[in-house]
Amino acid sequence: MIRILGIAGSPVKEGNTEVLLREALGAVSDAEVRSEVYHLSSLQIEGCRHCNWCIKSQTPEKYCAISDGMGEIYPAAEQADAIILATPVHIGRMSGLMANMIDRMRVFVYGNAHRGKLTDKVGAALVVGFLRHGGLEMTLTILNNTFALFGMIPVGRGGMVLTSLEGKGKVNKGIRHMALEDGLGVFTAKAAVQRAVELAKIIQAGKKALRNA
Repeated sequence: MIRILGIAGSPVKEGNTEVLLREALGAVSDAEVRSEVYHLSSLQIEGCRHCNWCIKSQTPEKYCAISDGMGEIYPAAEQADAIILATPVHIGRMSGLMANMIDRMRVFVYGNAHRGKLTDKVGAALVVGFLRHGGLEMTLTILNNTFALFGMIPVGRGGMVLTSLEGKGKVNKGIRHMALEDGLGVFTAKAAVQRAVELAKIIQAGKKALRNA
């Protein structure tokens, strides 16, 4: 069984980012794959206080000193084989919601009870932007670097989707989800998720073979 955790980092409910993540995950029809999705638009998540509570006081049951929406995400991330992060591009970077969530993931880097629990999980990034060359590549690079810092395995380039016609910044009135109109972009998003599943299976099989060696 492969478990995928999808996290949509847009403040807009049912917006382009959430719909794209759903579309990309829907491309996986494998009966051995289970997906779970969290929308940060529906969760209250504070920024990290850097209080270092997790370094000395973390327990198997309590990841962080702050009690908020991360309480749902932490165990889901630990149980997942692959994590898909989908974010809009805000001022040339990921959304503030996604940044807060990632900062709070430091419990898996420094925590005395959960340190290293993201190691060898697969990471894939999906980025949604209004303008071509408006920060999509940079945001994708930052997310892939984040996966590497957590000891995860990035799938590579990831998915990049435009929400204006040809990325020129022209608004098309009457179309709620312009992200789905970017055929090539949606293809890259689906391919990233499919590759994440493939890598997760390879890692799972490899670890099983090592245990049985």
